[in-house]
Amino acid sequence: MRINKIKLPVSQRKPNLVPRIVFVCTKNQFRSPLAAEMLKHELATRNMPGEWIVDSAGSWVADLAPATPEALIEAEKRGLDLSAHTSKGIEGIHREQIDLFLVMEQGQKESILLNFPKLSKRTYLLSELTGLSFSIPDPYVTGESYSEIALEIESLIHNNVEKIIALAYGIAHP
Repeated sequence: MRINKIKLPVSQRKPNLVPRIVFVCTKNQFRSPLAAEMLKHELATRNMPGEWIVDSAGSWVADLAPATPEALIEAEKRGLDLSAHTSKGIEGIHREQIDLFLVMEQGQKESILLNFPKLSKRTYLLSELTGLSFSIPDPYVTGESYSEIALEIESLIHNNVEKIIALAYGIAHP
């Protein structure tokens, strides 16, 4: 398993505490890898203290598939790079070591909680950060605009970084 680590400038490092966050979508080729890169960028630009592990996975995956061309385009628009991304399934990651799972769809959340009930206090819809509960659709399935979905994910992450951090540290709930 490949986990992406980012090191950030440290002003108040908490010893032995490296939050691990995983974004989950269906195939791990558009929404979740894009969300992971967006969060890494937000953490870096906001100069968040400490080291973070941010990754992505899929609930129904053909392992080692690349990011979609649309994901590469949306990433590039934002100065991000998904060219080295390869998909992986949630079953292939060390779930017990993850502090926070942020999923795109209600069905993904339900599936995770059904198969891994111990993750119930660490699994949320990305939209739940706003106080609402809605799925972020898969543009491959729905035909919705890839750009609009990317913008929605970007907005949810940008406006809720502090909540994501608090959830990863286990000090808040949406």
